[in-house]
Amino acid sequence: MPPLKKKITALLENRDFQGISSLPASPYKIVNSLISLTYDKKSTVAWRAMEAVGLFTGSMAKQDTEFVRNIVGRLLWMIRDESGGIGWSVPEMLGEIVRNNPVICSDIALVLISFYEELMLATGVLWAAGSMGRVNEETAAYAVPLLRPFLNSSEAIQRGYAARALGALGASRYKTDIEGLIKDDNLIPVYHDGEIHEKTVGDMAAEALSIL
Repeated sequence: MPPLKKKITALLENRDFQGISSLPASPYKIVNSLISLTYDKKSTVAWRAMEAVGLFTGSMAKQDTEFVRNIVGRLLWMIRDESGGIGWSVPEMLGEIVRNNPVICSDIALVLISFYEELMLATGVLWAAGSMGRVNEETAAYAVPLLRPFLNSSEAIQRGYAARALGALGASRYKTDIEGLIKDDNLIPVYHDGEIHEKTVGDMAAEALSIL
C-alpha cells in the first residue's frame, strides 16, 4: 500500500477527517487515495472514505471551487461508459460532495438522480438522494416521483434507502406509501455516525416519517 494511502487509512480508522485535510500532500493525491478506498461497501473504512471526500471538497471549496468541480467531473466520467468501467461507489461520493457544497454543486444533484435507472447504481443513487436531501425545489420535484417506485422494490435495501431519500426530500404526499413499510423487518446496512449499523426497513420508514 502506498505511504499516503496507508496514512489516510489509519486516519479513517480513527475517523480523523481533520487529519486528512492537514496531510502534506496535493489535494488531488488525497482525493485519489480516498476514492481508491471506497470500493468495498462492507467496510467501515470505505464509507468513511466516501464521507471524507465530501468533507474534504467542502473544505477545499473555500479556496478553490474549481478543484471541487474537477473532482465532480472525474467522478461523473467514472460513472459513465467512457471510463471503461462503472464507479460503484460514485453515487455515494457525489451525494456527499453535493451535501457539503450545496450551492456550487446544486446542478450535480439532478445529474446524479438521472442515474436511477442504472441497475448497478440505483441503490447508490437512493442513498445519495437521502444524503443530499432537499438541495432545492427543482431537485426535489425531479427526484421524488422517480424514486418513489423504489418503495416497492424487491430488494429490501432499496426499499429502506428509498424511504430515507423521500423523507429527506420532504415527500410528504407519499407518507401513506412510506407507512406501508413500517412492519417490514428486513435488515439492511446503514452508515450513520461513522459506523455501519443494521436497521430494519421499518426503522428507516419510521425515521423518514418523523421528519415529514
